[in-house]
Amino acid sequence: MIFAIAVTLALTTVAVGTCDFAGAEHVVADVNVHRAGARLPALAVDPLLTAVAMDRAADLLRRHYFAHVSPDGTTAIDELRTRAVAFRYAGENLAEAETVQAAEQGLWSSPDHRDNMLERHYTRIGIAVVRTPDAGDLLVQIFSD
Repeated sequence: MIFAIAVTLALTTVAVGTCDFAGAEHVVADVNVHRAGARLPALAVDPLLTAVAMDRAADLLRRHYFAHVSPDGTTAIDELRTRAVAFRYAGENLAEAETVQAAEQGLWSSPDHRDNMLERHYTRIGIAVVRTPDAGDLLVQIFSD
């Protein structure tokens, strides 16, 4: 099951943007195609990681910043620990562009972000794609083993 993405393709309002579940589903499928090409197992969509990704996206938009460290010093890793998500390896990718496809292309063009998506230790992904009225699409990926 691909989180709520398989249940509904409707757009849902979150913070100051709209969740694009179809865009998120596309990004997960694309990541898994690239992983298959690299002979890596597919990532499973994890509801806990998706909740962290959605909350991170909402926080980025609500507090008007774009960084892995929030204004109060917390990170996605802190959020995973706060929610008692078990992991040994974890990471986060952030992208913002006019469209989710452009944001995704930007991630694949960046060696560090690409390495994150192709990290062999990762088995799970959480994702949020949020359309904003002013900034285009915000993409948050959370990975863990």
